[in-house]
Amino acid sequence: MEKECCERLDPAEWDQKEIIWRDKPFLKDHYWSFLHVPIDFGKKIVRGLQEIKEAGLASEQMVLSKCDGLWGGEMLIPISKKTDRFETELITGKFLTRLFEGHYGDMRKWIKETEKYCEEKRFKAKEFIFFYATCPKCAKKYGDQAQVVVFGRVG
Repeated sequence: MEKECCERLDPAEWDQKEIIWRDKPFLKDHYWSFLHVPIDFGKKIVRGLQEIKEAGLASEQMVLSKCDGLWGGEMLIPISKKTDRFETELITGKFLTRLFEGHYGDMRKWIKETEKYCEEKRFKAKEFIFFYATCPKCAKKYGDQAQVVVFGRVG
């Protein structure tokens, strides 16, 4: 088996955590999808990482997705500071996380489980943001087991 490009996440670091961001800067780009399946997500990641490098900024090993609907969504890459060289978004909020392993087709179930987890903590999730920690190629190598962190915005 050849080496995977996506390292496995440690559940102790990502599952059932509370994360608070205050004006956390992200490179922001739109991607296209067909019935929620991303079409140009990988190309957007490569382009975004190149733009971050050219701006002399650092990025984290995380790419987030805010799904806008059947035809596309917003890709967010955390960056070290805000810049005017490309479109950015500052995110402020409190998030509760759940880490899931399985097939991407389980996303509806994962959202419901994250919603339930938020309610158990006495919060109502206002929005969901997704960290696809495993690319499709690596998911296949891991026995069709992708890792996805679902962020439920609760504040």
